[in-house]
Amino acid sequence: MTEYFSFTFVDAYGRTTSKRIEVESQALLADYQTLCTALVADIQAVTDLGLVRAEVTIPMTNTFAVTAGANVDTGATFSGWVYGSPGKKASWKLPGIKPAKVEADGSVDITEADIEDVLERFLQASGDLLLSDGEQIASWISGALDK
Repeated sequence: MTEYFSFTFVDAYGRTTSKRIEVESQALLADYQTLCTALVADIQAVTDLGLVRAEVTIPMTNTFAVTAGANVDTGATFSGWVYGSPGKKASWKLPGIKPAKVEADGSVDITEADIEDVLERFLQASGDLLLSDGEQIASWISGALDK
């Protein structure tokens, strides 16, 4: 398994560049963080660029195989209330949704057991995952096949 540090830098003109560095396996996540922090300090001493983002990438070993006919262009979008109804809405996109999860009218039943299991991970009450703007969903409203 290969692990990486990924860095995004910015220059004085707002342009960004990225650098990915392969890392030898470490025993603990804290070891990766310590190593990355030390490398960031070393890089800061030799570059005028600003550091926008530093990430530790540790690939997961529990992957799964593709299903025949799977299509990354076929996805679904789920919408929900961030602060409760009415309020701010947010959405989450799932690529390659299984055709069996899509109703004849193109909707996706958010109460279907497998769909509900995924969506619950973004709920304020029970989830550990955040949407791209760092918020969680108060309640899911709907799901639909992407057009």
